[in-house]
Amino acid sequence: MTKEIFHHVTAELINDEYGNAVILTQQDSMDESTVVIHPLQLRHLAERYAGMEPVGWMTSQPVKTLARRLRTLSFHIEVLYEYINNHSDHKHADWSSELVKVTALTEMANEFCADLPDEDGQHGDAPTPEPVTTSESKQIKGAGKNVQVSLI
Repeated sequence: MTKEIFHHVTAELINDEYGNAVILTQQDSMDESTVVIHPLQLRHLAERYAGMEPVGWMTSQPVKTLARRLRTLSFHIEVLYEYINNHSDHKHADWSSELVKVTALTEMANEFCADLPDEDGQHGDAPTPEPVTTSESKQIKGAGKNVQVSLI
């Protein structure tokens, strides 16, 4: 058992049949308040409210490499989307299928990168935007009827 006192709060690390736990006890002038929490809960609170650096999988080198590769892939998907959307010959060719696919790829890449920390290690808090959808009826080659196409 480890015990430490800091600013009228006593922290004790205990190990029982359920595993490790931290007992936090605060002594006021008359009252005593106690809470038992798991060490990972304490770590989470310290990271969240005390500005403590996260430790674990998000700081490991393989994850940093994967995050960099995902951002690079996302960038190139965005470039492809912009090219197909703005520079393709839509007057002489039907690019709707390609546009739907590249739009879906763009949204997937954005979702995969949404929870990654920024390049400087800070987590981005911006939520992933909802896709804007438009529906149009379209005659597809080989289909005997109009098919509802949803562009995301």
